[in-house]
Amino acid sequence: MYPKAKAGIFVICLIVLCGAETWAARGSSDEQKIEALEKGEILTEIKQHPLTKVYLPTGQALVEASVQEIWWIITDFDSFGKFLPHTEYYRPVGWEKDRLLVDCKVKVAFMGFKYRLAYNISEQDHTSYWSYVSGPIHDAQGYWRVEPYDDTRVLVTYTTTMDVGRAMPGFIEKILAKSTFPDIFNSLRSRVKELRLQGPIEKPVLLPRTALEEANP
Repeated sequence: MYPKAKAGIFVICLIVLCGAETWAARGSSDEQKIEALEKGEILTEIKQHPLTKVYLPTGQALVEASVQEIWWIITDFDSFGKFLPHTEYYRPVGWEKDRLLVDCKVKVAFMGFKYRLAYNISEQDHTSYWSYVSGPIHDAQGYWRVEPYDDTRVLVTYTTTMDVGRAMPGFIEKILAKSTFPDIFNSLRSRVKELRLQGPIEKPVLLPRTALEEANP
Protein backbone atom coordinates (compact mmCIF):
# COMPACT_ATOMS: atom_id res chain seq x y z
CA MET A 1 0.00 0.00 0.00
CA TYR A 2 1.12 3.58 0.68
CA PRO A 3 4.78 2.93 1.61
CA LYS A 4 5.10 -0.02 -0.78
CA ALA A 5 3.38 1.24 -3.95
CA LYS A 6 4.91 -0.28 -7.07
CA ALA A 7 6.19 1.84 -9.96
CA GLY A 8 3.37 2.83 -12.28
CA ILE A 9 0.69 2.36 -9.60
CA PHE A 10 -0.86 5.60 -8.41
CA VAL A 11 -2.10 5.56 -4.85
CA ILE A 12 -4.61 8.31 -4.18
CA CYS A 13 -3.94 9.39 -0.62
CA LEU A 14 -6.88 11.56 0.35
CA ILE A 15 -4.81 13.66 2.69
CA VAL A 16 -2.71 16.77 2.44
CA LEU A 17 0.96 16.91 3.16
CA CYS A 18 1.08 20.37 1.55
CA GLY A 19 -0.82 23.04 3.43
CA ALA A 20 -0.98 20.90 6.58
CA GLU A 21 1.84 20.23 9.01
CA THR A 22 3.52 16.81 8.90
CA TRP A 23 4.09 16.38 12.60
CA ALA A 24 5.68 12.92 12.49
CA ALA A 25 8.50 14.26 10.33
CA ARG A 26 9.04 17.28 12.57
CA GLY A 27 9.08 15.28 15.78
CA SER A 28 6.90 17.89 17.45
CA SER A 29 5.99 17.60 21.11
CA ASP A 30 2.49 16.93 22.36
CA GLU A 31 2.32 20.54 23.54
CA GLN A 32 3.08 21.81 20.03
CA LYS A 33 0.46 19.50 18.55
CA ILE A 34 -2.16 20.73 21.00
CA GLU A 35 -1.25 24.33 20.26
CA ALA A 36 -1.64 23.71 16.52
CA LEU A 37 -4.96 21.94 17.00
CA GLU A 38 -6.21 24.82 19.13
CA LYS A 39 -5.40 27.17 16.23
CA GLY A 40 -7.64 25.10 13.96
CA GLU A 41 -4.81 23.44 12.04
CA ILE A 42 -5.06 20.00 10.48
CA LEU A 43 -2.23 17.75 11.62
CA THR A 44 -0.97 14.81 9.56
CA GLU A 45 1.29 11.88 10.25
CA ILE A 46 1.63 8.22 9.36
CA LYS A 47 -0.42 5.90 11.55
CA GLN A 48 -1.22 2.20 11.43
CA HIS A 49 -4.71 1.00 10.55
CA PRO A 50 -5.92 -0.71 13.76
CA LEU A 51 -7.38 -3.69 11.90
CA THR A 52 -5.37 -4.19 8.70
CA LYS A 53 -2.06 -2.93 10.19
CA VAL A 54 -1.30 -1.02 6.97
CA TYR A 55 0.49 2.30 7.57
CA LEU A 56 -1.63 5.18 6.31
CA PRO A 57 -1.27 8.96 6.17
CA THR A 58 -3.64 10.25 8.81
CA GLY A 59 -5.12 13.62 9.74
CA GLN A 60 -6.52 15.08 12.94
CA ALA A 61 -8.47 18.25 13.65
CA LEU A 62 -10.78 19.72 16.25
CA VAL A 63 -14.44 20.15 15.33
CA GLU A 64 -16.99 22.17 17.28
CA ALA A 65 -19.57 19.49 17.99
CA SER A 66 -20.34 16.66 20.37
CA VAL A 67 -19.02 13.13 19.91
CA GLN A 68 -22.56 11.98 19.24
CA GLU A 69 -23.20 14.62 16.56
CA ILE A 70 -20.05 13.76 14.61
CA TRP A 71 -20.63 10.04 15.05
CA TRP A 72 -24.12 10.31 13.60
CA ILE A 73 -22.80 12.31 10.64
CA ILE A 74 -20.02 9.86 9.76
CA THR A 75 -22.31 6.84 10.05
CA ASP A 76 -25.02 8.38 7.86
CA PHE A 77 -23.72 6.78 4.66
CA ASP A 78 -26.65 7.95 2.55
CA SER A 79 -25.62 11.58 3.09
CA PHE A 80 -21.92 11.23 2.22
CA GLY A 81 -22.50 12.50 -1.31
CA LYS A 82 -23.83 15.76 0.11
CA PHE A 83 -20.66 16.85 1.86
CA LEU A 84 -17.62 14.61 1.27
CA PRO A 85 -15.33 15.79 -1.56
CA HIS A 86 -15.24 13.64 -4.71
CA THR A 87 -18.12 11.48 -3.43
CA GLU A 88 -21.17 10.81 -5.59
CA TYR A 89 -22.80 8.26 -3.28
CA TYR A 90 -22.33 5.69 -0.54
CA ARG A 91 -25.12 3.08 -0.33
CA PRO A 92 -25.42 0.35 2.31
CA VAL A 93 -26.36 -2.87 0.50
CA GLY A 94 -26.01 -5.76 2.94
CA TRP A 95 -24.34 -7.38 5.91
CA GLU A 96 -21.53 -9.90 5.91
CA LYS A 97 -21.30 -11.23 9.45
CA ASP A 98 -20.57 -8.09 11.49
CA ARG A 99 -19.45 -5.95 8.53
CA LEU A 100 -21.74 -3.54 6.69
CA LEU A 101 -21.20 -3.68 2.93
CA VAL A 102 -21.40 -0.29 1.22
CA ASP A 103 -21.36 0.46 -2.52
CA CYS A 104 -19.45 3.65 -3.33
CA LYS A 105 -18.94 5.92 -6.29
CA VAL A 106 -16.27 8.61 -6.29
CA LYS A 107 -14.96 10.91 -8.97
CA VAL A 108 -11.31 11.93 -8.80
CA ALA A 109 -9.46 13.91 -11.46
CA PHE A 110 -12.21 13.34 -14.06
CA MET A 111 -12.19 9.59 -13.42
CA GLY A 112 -15.12 7.80 -11.80
CA PHE A 113 -14.74 4.67 -9.68
CA LYS A 114 -17.41 2.31 -8.36
CA TYR A 115 -16.42 -0.22 -5.72
CA ARG A 116 -17.61 -1.96 -2.57
CA LEU A 117 -16.27 -1.45 0.95
CA ALA A 118 -16.85 -3.37 4.17
CA TYR A 119 -17.32 -1.34 7.36
CA ASN A 120 -16.59 -2.48 10.88
CA ILE A 121 -18.51 -0.03 13.03
CA SER A 122 -17.52 0.28 16.68
CA GLU A 123 -20.14 2.15 18.68
CA GLN A 124 -18.07 1.75 21.83
CA ASP A 125 -15.04 3.75 20.68
CA HIS A 126 -16.86 5.75 17.97
CA THR A 127 -14.67 4.42 15.17
CA SER A 128 -15.65 3.15 11.73
CA TYR A 129 -13.06 1.08 9.87
CA TRP A 130 -13.36 0.25 6.19
CA SER A 131 -11.58 -2.08 3.80
CA TYR A 132 -11.87 -2.97 0.12
CA VAL A 133 -14.18 -5.78 -1.03
CA SER A 134 -14.58 -5.58 -4.80
CA GLY A 135 -14.48 -3.29 -7.84
CA PRO A 136 -12.11 -2.07 -10.55
CA ILE A 137 -9.57 -0.58 -8.13
CA HIS A 138 -6.81 -2.46 -6.28
CA ASP A 139 -7.48 -1.48 -2.69
CA ALA A 140 -9.10 1.09 -0.41
CA GLN A 141 -9.09 1.35 3.36
CA GLY A 142 -9.17 3.80 6.23
CA TYR A 143 -11.10 4.88 9.29
CA TRP A 144 -12.88 7.69 11.15
CA ARG A 145 -12.48 8.09 14.91
CA VAL A 146 -14.21 10.60 17.19
CA GLU A 147 -12.92 11.37 20.69
CA PRO A 148 -13.99 13.91 23.33
CA TYR A 149 -11.72 16.93 23.67
CA ASP A 150 -13.43 19.64 25.74
CA ASP A 151 -16.92 20.94 26.47
CA THR A 152 -17.51 22.21 22.92
CA ARG A 153 -15.11 20.32 20.64
CA VAL A 154 -14.13 16.81 19.67
CA LEU A 155 -10.95 15.39 18.17
CA VAL A 156 -11.60 13.78 14.80
CA THR A 157 -9.10 11.39 13.22
CA TYR A 158 -9.44 10.46 9.56
CA THR A 159 -7.39 8.41 7.14
CA THR A 160 -7.97 6.78 3.79
CA THR A 161 -6.11 5.58 0.73
CA MET A 162 -7.30 4.27 -2.61
CA ASP A 163 -5.02 2.35 -4.96
CA VAL A 164 -6.61 2.77 -8.39
CA GLY A 165 -3.97 0.70 -10.15
CA ARG A 166 -3.28 3.13 -12.97
CA ALA A 167 -0.83 5.91 -13.67
CA MET A 168 -1.87 9.53 -13.22
CA PRO A 169 -0.12 12.75 -14.29
CA GLY A 170 2.01 14.31 -11.58
CA PHE A 171 0.25 17.68 -11.69
CA ILE A 172 -3.07 16.00 -10.89
CA GLU A 173 -1.48 14.18 -7.97
CA LYS A 174 -0.26 17.50 -6.57
CA ILE A 175 -3.71 19.07 -6.95
CA LEU A 176 -5.29 16.17 -5.07
CA ALA A 177 -2.70 16.27 -2.32
CA LYS A 178 -3.07 20.02 -1.85
CA SER A 179 -6.85 20.28 -1.85
CA THR A 180 -8.60 17.14 -0.67
CA PHE A 181 -7.60 16.73 2.94
CA PRO A 182 -8.51 20.25 4.14
CA ASP A 183 -11.71 19.92 2.12
CA ILE A 184 -12.69 16.80 4.07
CA PHE A 185 -12.34 18.44 7.48
CA ASN A 186 -13.79 21.76 6.36
CA SER A 187 -16.73 19.92 4.81
CA LEU A 188 -17.31 18.07 8.07
CA ARG A 189 -17.26 21.33 10.02
CA SER A 190 -19.67 22.91 7.54
CA ARG A 191 -21.93 19.86 7.70
CA VAL A 192 -22.30 20.30 11.46
CA LYS A 193 -23.35 23.93 11.04
CA GLU A 194 -25.71 23.11 8.17
CA LEU A 195 -27.51 20.36 10.07
CA ARG A 196 -27.75 22.41 13.27
CA LEU A 197 -29.58 25.14 11.35
CA GLN A 198 -32.20 22.51 10.51
CA GLY A 199 -32.57 21.46 14.14
CA PRO A 200 -30.89 18.89 16.38
CA ILE A 201 -28.61 16.49 14.52
CA GLU A 202 -30.40 13.16 14.46
CA LYS A 203 -29.24 9.57 14.50
CA PRO A 204 -29.18 8.15 10.96
CA VAL A 205 -31.71 5.49 10.05
CA LEU A 206 -30.30 2.47 8.24
CA LEU A 207 -32.21 -0.55 7.03
CA PRO A 208 -32.39 -3.23 9.73
CA ARG A 209 -29.76 -5.94 9.53
CA THR A 210 -32.38 -8.57 8.61
CA ALA A 211 -33.85 -6.42 5.83
CA LEU A 212 -30.43 -5.88 4.31
CA GLU A 213 -29.62 -9.58 4.46
CA GLU A 214 -32.94 -10.48 2.82
CA ALA A 215 -32.34 -7.91 0.07
CA ASN A 216 -28.86 -9.33 -0.60
CA PRO A 217 -28.95 -13.06 0.18
